[in-house]
Amino acid sequence: MTPDPLTEKTFDMTHPLEDTRLDFALLSRFGFDEPRFRENQAAIVDGRLTTETHRITGNIEPAEGVIDVEQNKEAAREAGETALKGGEVASVVLNGGMATRFGGVVKGVVEVFDGKSFLALKGEDTRRAHERYGQDVPLVLMNSFATQQKTLAHISEHNNFHLAPQNILDFSQSISIRMNPDGSLFVDDEGQPSYHAPGHGDFFHCIRKSGVLKKLETRGIKYILFSNVDNLGATISPVIIGHHILSQGEMTLEVTQKQRTASGNWDKGGAPARINGRSNQVVEGFRFPHDFPQEKLPDFSTNNMIFSVQALNQDVILDRYLVQKKVANRPALQLETITCEASGTLDLSGKPIFKVSLLRVPREGPEGRFFPVKEPADLSANQNLLKERLLHSWAK
Repeated sequence: MTPDPLTEKTFDMTHPLEDTRLDFALLSRFGFDEPRFRENQAAIVDGRLTTETHRITGNIEPAEGVIDVEQNKEAAREAGETALKGGEVASVVLNGGMATRFGGVVKGVVEVFDGKSFLALKGEDTRRAHERYGQDVPLVLMNSFATQQKTLAHISEHNNFHLAPQNILDFSQSISIRMNPDGSLFVDDEGQPSYHAPGHGDFFHCIRKSGVLKKLETRGIKYILFSNVDNLGATISPVIIGHHILSQGEMTLEVTQKQRTASGNWDKGGAPARINGRSNQVVEGFRFPHDFPQEKLPDFSTNNMIFSVQALNQDVILDRYLVQKKVANRPALQLETITCEASGTLDLSGKPIFKVSLLRVPREGPEGRFFPVKEPADLSANQNLLKERLLHSWAK
């Protein structure tokens, strides 16, 4: 038996971190949080942490005071254009996901249309904003151990997407280890450990730790647009930026009207709500009770956000949720943090760490802000729509 110095519990030699097959150099390079993993793994073993412990209990009500993007639109546009002309805006793109539904490829380098990848189109969006407003809009990529190497090679092969080298910044999120349902080490069909990026909630810690946040501040960046690499609807919009500025908030989350899918189920994802009468927040979808009527909450999260840079200079410690995945056609557990959950995180005094605002945006059409591509079939079905959407934005 081996003592765990953090929990004073003992584990036999099946403890995941005592397996000699682990690549400790890789784990160290990408910031594996060993103490937290040990704590969470012990909680899994003794049943304190399950895929159900994150479920919300208590009263769930729709969010109040959601701002519609058409409201006060011209004032928002003016405020956003002023920020862009002042060089105060950067775009952060989440490019660290494992793309399990996309065949495990580095999704950002996949061609979308006309020989251009998701990343190239994100780069073109920032370049066109620079041309329109006369100031740089840095493109910041949050990579991971699974995407960093291929992403940087792709950027180099495509001439930095015609952006000045100083206008592409990158940092990597952390790494973690998959487990079996009993908390033991999960190994793949070749008998090797399986690693994963532990959710995009890593953004808060990793952009600070990497020094990228400081670089942006030094350049005079005040606002960060935040989006998934596979959502090309999240273009650099002065109206969106301006609404954040006018709200005097620190974290603005774009939400859109919930719809039923072809199968009749409601959209899956985070949703704006008030929990037990508290202020607005966006709650990740898997945290709602199984029997909660999703139609009670009219909106859901696009995972597009705007942050005030100054507000990011603090420790943002998010809960790690236990999520079950299928890997090699077998159940595997992984620990994840979710960015939107920061909207409901409280400081030690019980106050929200961010002043939050919610902005309702259209999901489709020429101004649509939500075009996710989660599977190859989504890309095939939406190529023309994506091209039309981007050309409309760039033609303004």
